Amino acid sequence: MNKPVFVRKNVVGCGLLAIASLWLTSCGSGDVECEIDAVFTEHQQAEIRRAASDWNAFTTRIVTFAPEGEGDWLILPAKVTLDRLGYAQRKRRLIRINPVTPDDQVYAVALHEFGHALGLGHVKKGVMDPDRQTIVFSEEDMAECRRAGACPD
Repeated sequence: MNKPVFVRKNVVGCGLLAIASLWLTSCGSGDVECEIDAVFTEHQQAEIRRAASDWNAFTTRIVTFAPEGEGDWLILPAKVTLDRLGYAQRKRRLIRINPVTPDDQVYAVALHEFGHALGLGHVKKGVMDPDRQTIVFSEEDMAECRRAGACPD
């Protein structure tokens, strides 16, 4: 008698996983229209725009920039938890870049956080690696981009 109940729970669990997977994919759909906080220096803003341009070179979802007060996503300097240099918060449509981030690392941090804004999760090697900063897109990045629906198949 326990076996059919177990099987039923298992089937329900699989159904919930499928729904969660569809929800995660749909959360990442659409373009990312950003507004860069004016507190960033001109150099930092240029590096953030360069990171967006590099994603735009191969994604089907485009990162654009809007005038102040008009962007769907806000990019701002803010301290982030766990001593990270950046953080993307999808529900609130925020990309935070830690003010202690050296200017020569703003591009790499923005590149990683734009990946999250586009719907990508972490990978073990590449731009979306949460533990090692790199500016080189890996095959794992591309596979994750395709999985998230942000890159063509």
